[in-house]
Amino acid sequence: MEDFLAGMLMTVVFAASGVLGTVIGVKMKRGALKPNSFAGVRIPRAYRSEEDWYQIQSACANAVLLLGFICFDSAVLFVIQAFLPEIIPFVVPVVIMLIQMVLGIALIWYAALTAGKESPKR
Repeated sequence: MEDFLAGMLMTVVFAASGVLGTVIGVKMKRGALKPNSFAGVRIPRAYRSEEDWYQIQSACANAVLLLGFICFDSAVLFVIQAFLPEIIPFVVPVVIMLIQMVLGIALIWYAALTAGKESPKR
């Protein structure tokens, strides 16, 4: 019973995170995410100018959308685990989710750093 509840809780958390990541990624891709301190990729280069902010957000948008998809994928893994706890232990979707998240965050970081280097220094 605890595995089921934990799996369903993780499903809700990751489904909500996936929606949030997708919404933010779409806003980044469209250039509609204004400079702020809450959402978007915030590295020092992004704060040099508004132009740099939008360039970095645009460069990272696909990676953020991918991270949103990873969250949905993790939600599905936790649903499967919740209904098949005797076949799939709870640790399996946790490990898969952690690996995917680390790779997704690394991709966002790489996209941010390469976009920042492309913009001229002021």
